Amino acid sequence: MDEAMDRSTVFVKNHDAVYRIYDGEAVVVLPGEAGEAAERRHLNQIGTLVWDRIDGRTTLGDLIEAVVQEYEVTPEEAERDILEFIASLREQKMVR
Repeated sequence: MDEAMDRSTVFVKNHDAVYRIYDGEAVVVLPGEAGEAAERRHLNQIGTLVWDRIDGRTTLGDLIEAVVQEYEVTPEEAERDILEFIASLREQKMVR
């Protein structure tokens, strides 16, 4: 796990990001900087579950628990996958 994160870490969506959920999967759009095209990302069902729960109050531990409850994965698998997903979202400046 990233040294700066533990199960009490809370994430916040970029306030400029907008999204819609269609058939259980989210499409997230983040406007581009001046002169750049907007970023668009399609999330699978697990990514959508995590994205939808990122609200500035839900902890990493809560996200892990939600994935474990909804899908047949171990807490360790859920944590690994969520951390990879969050790292990707951070790179794209979709969450902080």
